[in-house]
Amino acid sequence: MMKIGVKLAAMLGLTVLMLFVLMLVRDLVNERQQRANDVRQEIAQFSAGEQTLSGPFLVLPFERTKSKWVAANKDQSAHWEESKTQEHIILRPSQFDARGQLAVEVLKRGIFEAPIYRSQLQLSGQFKVPALADFEEKSSSELEKISTHWQTPYLALSLSDVRGIGQLSGVAANDTLRFSPGANLARLGAGVHAPVKLIDLAVLARDGQLLDFSFKLNLSGSTQLLIEPVGDSSNVALSGNWPHPSFAGNFAPLERHITQENFSARWQTSELATGGASNCNTNEGEACNAARVGLRLIDPVDRYVLNERTMKYAELFMLLIFGAVFLMEVVHRLAVHPVQYSLVGMGLAMFFLLTLSLSEHLGFYRAYWIAAIASAALQGFYVSFVLAGWRRGLGFATVLIALYGLLFGILQSEDMALLMGSLTLFALLAVVMYMTRNINWHALGGNTPTKYRAVNQAEVE
Repeated sequence: MMKIGVKLAAMLGLTVLMLFVLMLVRDLVNERQQRANDVRQEIAQFSAGEQTLSGPFLVLPFERTKSKWVAANKDQSAHWEESKTQEHIILRPSQFDARGQLAVEVLKRGIFEAPIYRSQLQLSGQFKVPALADFEEKSSSELEKISTHWQTPYLALSLSDVRGIGQLSGVAANDTLRFSPGANLARLGAGVHAPVKLIDLAVLARDGQLLDFSFKLNLSGSTQLLIEPVGDSSNVALSGNWPHPSFAGNFAPLERHITQENFSARWQTSELATGGASNCNTNEGEACNAARVGLRLIDPVDRYVLNERTMKYAELFMLLIFGAVFLMEVVHRLAVHPVQYSLVGMGLAMFFLLTLSLSEHLGFYRAYWIAAIASAALQGFYVSFVLAGWRRGLGFATVLIALYGLLFGILQSEDMALLMGSLTLFALLAVVMYMTRNINWHALGGNTPTKYRAVNQAEVE
């Protein structure tokens, strides 16, 4: 039997080689995952991407004219100097309600796929338009004149991908809205806008107005739908035929109901939670409301995510397999060549490669167990010749299947992964310590000291 020091050095070299092989398999997993993400983006380019809906906002544009009296001097006579600025006021609803029904389908390109949705949204609510006189600047002296010319107000609705708009109609103050492309406001980005008719300016300047609105929007998108709860008080309700929604945004649903075929959820927010409307009355380029609610359409059994999680345990599996073969070699006093160790290691690497390739066609769970059974059968067959006994080969295959089953359980319950892994390693260490309790390691190394000798169990008793 090769001296244990030389054997351990050879195994260390094989371990480094197998780490390189596993790195190649891990790179392949990452490459296929990136390709799947690229296909999702390509599908979104031909339909519509992830959607974020913001608004509606009521925009009150106006022109402010300031005139200052300039006294006469030696170069010019006394005169009024005039300047004009374009400004606007942005109001968000005092009450906002959004209800949506999503119809989800999966589009495929080759072996890759991505979920897209078509939604029917109903947006409604009310604006409290304050007295416009509150926004008009007053002259500070007789040497200054300030006048405000109010222009046509409009409702602005922001969408992250306007290609998803299928149909849009709405009314405000019982008048039908005519929408035009563009949110007409730089901070909102892409979207639509529609002019609205308010009451007589003289009355509006003095008393303000309550403005009711209602929209019907057919919106398509992919993977994600987020809605900003723009109202001082907001209610958002979404439902659809997707059994695996991942609720996203800044707020958890107040109510949710998920079955094997569909889902429904409802959110409720207030201005205290979303930060109020104060930041909407400035002319800075920041968004009026950063709060969002909504969902992502995820695949809980994403084959590439599960393959990536499986690969996290590849090095541990390799050490366990090498350790099992080495332990059986020592216990049964057999000689296992480093080439045989490398073939066992390559068989383990093939398990991860088979799982990846089969999962692209059969689904992850079926692919995992086909690869596990095939790997255990191949390893058991080969080890039965390496260790000179079919019973040893069968035991090795049984242990390997048990390890594959344990890994599958860890993948199924990510929250219990650390506990399951630590208990398993403790149990394996206990088994190794028990099986090697009487082994004279000095004798295996070929340098048994003369002063000390191994003590067997009979002498202890």
